[in-house]
Amino acid sequence: MLVFDLIKAACVRLVLLVHSLLVIWLAASITHQRFYWILALANIGLLTESFITLIRNKGQEWKWFCPCFFFYLCSTIPGIWVLELDRMNGYQEKSREQRDHSKPIETTTVNTTQITRQTLDTIQGMTIPIVLETETWVIIMEQLFLYLMILSRWILPRGEITRNELSQLLFVFIGIASDITELFALFEESAVRMSTNLTYVILCIWSISLLQFTFVLTSTHSPKKTRTALATPTASGVDEEDNEEKQNIITAFFQTEVWSICINFLLQDGPFLAVRLFTMIEFKVLTYSIIFFTAKNGLLVMLLVYRLSALCLERRSKIGATEDESSSIGSKKALDKSAEFIGEIDETKKDRNAMPMTETRKRNGNNSPENEQ
Repeated sequence: MLVFDLIKAACVRLVLLVHSLLVIWLAASITHQRFYWILALANIGLLTESFITLIRNKGQEWKWFCPCFFFYLCSTIPGIWVLELDRMNGYQEKSREQRDHSKPIETTTVNTTQITRQTLDTIQGMTIPIVLETETWVIIMEQLFLYLMILSRWILPRGEITRNELSQLLFVFIGIASDITELFALFEESAVRMSTNLTYVILCIWSISLLQFTFVLTSTHSPKKTRTALATPTASGVDEEDNEEKQNIITAFFQTEVWSICINFLLQDGPFLAVRLFTMIEFKVLTYSIIFFTAKNGLLVMLLVYRLSALCLERRSKIGATEDESSSIGSKKALDKSAEFIGEIDETKKDRNAMPMTETRKRNGNNSPENEQ
């Protein structure tokens, strides 16, 4: 079983490394800039993480964080940035050429054909004999980028998470990947492609949203410890009670859905809603797709806020119930102690009353034989 886990962990990391190098290869081929191969140095982190995980952890993944995906993102995202910025520059140049009447139409057609047809350059005698459109190459790499993370998380050894948590995590990843793919639908609008600043903003938000794949959002501890800590009365003073209350708040944040909701809101739904609203208001882009996705993000944000408030109210009710339970237990113990104390007082009184009677009986018993003589 250990050997099988090591093989799976090594194969997954090898596939991620190959895809990262393919993205850099495509970026260098499309832009005809060899220096983009320097981006491959980011894979040193992935190789280091692979060595540590395979040797130290025996191929098992971490519980809360996946460093394998983090280094994979760091090595692949810059290459996709290069591809998308090249698409933006090509679109802007094509638009300027169409507006420039001094250039003949034949030249524009030739340039467009050269831009849209692409094959990977030969590297050390190795090449991939596939000729596709540039748009197709970029879309394949971006879609494969998301699918590989989902399949890799499925194939990787589970580590400390259970099968139930892994299945939930895979469904979460599929939803995240679908929403992230929908963000690039903004690039279909000409106003967005013509805005360099907005393109950078979309790419930044897209890159930040991918960090969700590095967290294991469905992995939570059992909340029984928290309830026990709340129900156990302390007698060390106000400082210890305050410290326990702070610890309970921190553990409750990481042991419930609050952690997942906050990450989803800060890294995905909130920024996605903001950039789509900005595009609609600033650039007057009102199409079916952007209106639909904006309404979707707005609805998700409202549902997240509602879910967060429901969790807070539920926790408050649990705290009140545990406090009432602890107070009832304390009052019951106090009543039991008072009853025991009253019983002890009654027993002492009975003992005191019984002592004179026994002494008089002893005296009478000692005097009776003497009187008979």
